[in-house]
Parts: sequence; C-alpha cells; structure tokens
Amino acid sequence: MTSDVLAMIQARIRETPATVALVDRHGSTTYGELDRVSGSIASFLKTRDVAVGEPVGVHAPLSRWAIAGMLGVLRAGARYVPIDTAFPAERQRQMKQRSGARIHLTQDLIATLPEGEAPWRDGPYAYTIFTSGSTGDPQAVTVSRTALSYSTTARIGYYREPPHRFLLCSSISFDSSVAGIYWTLCTGSTLIIPSERPANLPAVLNAGREYQPTHALMVPSLYRLLLRSPIASLTTVIVAGETCSAELVRQHFDAAPGTALYNEYGPTECTVWSTVHRCAPGENPVPIGRPIPGTSVSIQDGELVISSPGVANAQREYRTGDIVSLGADGLLRYHGRADDQLKLGGMRIESAEIESALLTFPGITDAAIGVHESRVAAFLTGLTSVDEGKLRTHLLRQLPAVAVPRAFRAVDRLPSLPNGKLDRTELARRTAAIFGGVPSR
Repeated sequence: MTSDVLAMIQARIRETPATVALVDRHGSTTYGELDRVSGSIASFLKTRDVAVGEPVGVHAPLSRWAIAGMLGVLRAGARYVPIDTAFPAERQRQMKQRSGARIHLTQDLIATLPEGEAPWRDGPYAYTIFTSGSTGDPQAVTVSRTALSYSTTARIGYYREPPHRFLLCSSISFDSSVAGIYWTLCTGSTLIIPSERPANLPAVLNAGREYQPTHALMVPSLYRLLLRSPIASLTTVIVAGETCSAELVRQHFDAAPGTALYNEYGPTECTVWSTVHRCAPGENPVPIGRPIPGTSVSIQDGELVISSPGVANAQREYRTGDIVSLGADGLLRYHGRADDQLKLGGMRIESAEIESALLTFPGITDAAIGVHESRVAAFLTGLTSVDEGKLRTHLLRQLPAVAVPRAFRAVDRLPSLPNGKLDRTELARRTAAIFGGVPSR
C-alpha cells in the first residue's frame, strides 16, 4: 500500500518536532523549523496566486534551504523545478527558460521570508527534472505526487532499516537526490548535506567523521574514491547512476566488509529506481537485480521495458533503451545502451567492459574512456606514468584487440558533471584532442 509523502512528513513533524531534519555546513533545521519555513514558503506562493500543479523554480545550491524550498512548493500544491546553481550558467539558463515557472525561489529569498501559515494542499505533481547532462538539450520529466509516494513507500518497504543519518551526495537537479530526501524525511531521520557540490570528496569525508552517517547513495565513480578512506559508520551504501563494476564491488568488500552494498537501476522517467540488487563478492557483471515492490519488467528484443506506478508523464510502461539479460538466477544484468554501443573493428562492445578491464591493472584507481572516430583513449588515475606495453598486454588477456585503447593518459582526476557523473562529453573532447588535433583547453 502506498502512503502519501506529505502525509508521512507531516506525521514526523507532529511526532518529533525537535529532531534535526536537515544539516549542512552552515547549520541545522529541526522538523518543527522545517514546518515553519515550508509554511512561510507556501504562504508566500499563495500571495503570488500560484495555482495547483503550477511549476515553481527552486534555483539554489544544494543546501537545507533548497530542501525546505521543495517542501514549501509541494505544501502549496505546486510542483518544484530544481535548478542547481553549481551547474554551468548556460545549463541553468536553459532549465530556467524551459521550466515554465514564473516564480523562482532563491536561497536568499527562502532564508529571509517572514513567517506565514499555510495549509498542506494537495496537488497532482511533485517535481519536474531535466535528464541530460551539463551540455546538450535538456529534456523535462514531470513526476506525479502519486509516483513519488509510490517510489518512496517501496524504498521504505524494501530496505526496512530507516536511514537514521543519510549522507546526501547528489545534486538537487539529479533525480537520485529524491531518494535520499524523501526516504529520510518520511522516516523522521536526519539528512546530512556535506557540501554544495556532491563530488566534494574532502567535504564528504569531513561530514562522515562529524555526523557518523548510516546510509549513503552516490554514483560509483565517487564511491570508488571514497573507498580510499571508508566512512566506518555507514551500514548501507547504494550506488546508482552509472555502471557498478565488479572491481568496485571487490574494492568495497576489501575496504568495508561490514557495510551492505546495493546496486540500484532506474531511469528518471520511472521515479528514481526500478530494480535493485544487494551485491556480493565475485559477481561479474554485477546484476541490477530484481524489480522493486510493485514494479514489473519485460525484455523485448533485448531491451528492458518497465511497467510501474512510478512511470512519469501519466504512462504505465516505459521502454528504457537499455539492453539487459535475465539469468537463470532470476537476476537482471545490464549490457549497455541500445543506441550507444561502441562498434570497434566490426565488433560491438560497451565502454563499461573496457573500463572494468582497466581497473584490474595494479595501481589504477579510476578509469574512463573517450572515443573519437572509433579510436579509444583511456584516462587513468592512480598512476604517475603509464607503462603502455605492460598495460596493453594486461588488457589483451581480457579484451579483444580492437577494444584495447590506442592511447593512455594519466590524470589527477576524471572530469565530472555537477551531479557527480562522469563528463563523457569532456572525455570525448580530450580524445579528439589526442587523435584529431582539436586544441586542448
């Protein structure tokens, strides 16, 4: 049975008003204070004649004020459009222009609104979020309040143990933040926001030491870096948003064997998650698991099709464009995009397969590839120099010769988007600079 997210949050406000709901590096907000701030926002929006279901921009950095802004918009019966100020200026401009919002809540506005009372108003929608990265054409996905409530209720039911202190490592404009925000607030727990930038590793480690989080969700590329200095208090770590490699699972169980590791999969169009798997040592490839409670899947011509109450835009079925297989063990495994496979020397191969092979070479701590006109370059962290002969010999034991990169570059860090994901566009640009003479920045 699905419970409404706002009803669950209201219950936590009534029961534990003195409990800390939100923490960032500038302060904290209790559930009682969150009630007052969200009420002030809803009251302000009422004076601006905001209609039920109308989009309202939350144009702010990742912070407790941004979270309060989202809740205030929902309380007014409207839907919020999160626009992270850490994103590139042009990306913010596009999102703001395409949001359809006539009112945008900034952090300064939210923090300085006078107190005001407002009832909790029902509305059909929860939020509109954009799916593309920091470049390209932003595509809007509008998620209903019913879908958000379903997704959150399924999460509470699946994981059972509430996230007593959740470490939020996702941009407000990245839909994985939705998981942490509502799972935490609906269970009366504490949401810890280490930094305005999700990939700020020193801030994440500092927050880990200071607040002792129990749960976290992040992209695999960030978690791989975090495993160099594991946060001992974590009992549950979820990775999502990128392929979870067998090498990452091995590193996890070497560094944090007492922490449960889960691999979640789900398009933005299906409200954060659709399948989940509790990882175990030795799995290769790492499964994306089974459907979450209430969701069913089918495989049509190799493509994963999801049927779920979480499917956005008033649909019940979503064709993902992702190629999967179903094993005899009943577990789904991801094999890449139907429209984005690499074709090298007449052979189709996934970027993740090449990157996983690179990670098995001693000393490499992170790896990603770029492609330019069917030529592959590998970018590697953890090495001060690259012995290309040894590395190629190593890779030829695992990959067909056409899939072995033609160039290798040692780098301090891999490029990332504001949401923490790898910046594949930047990798492609660097690869073009290597092979095609495109000037480097």
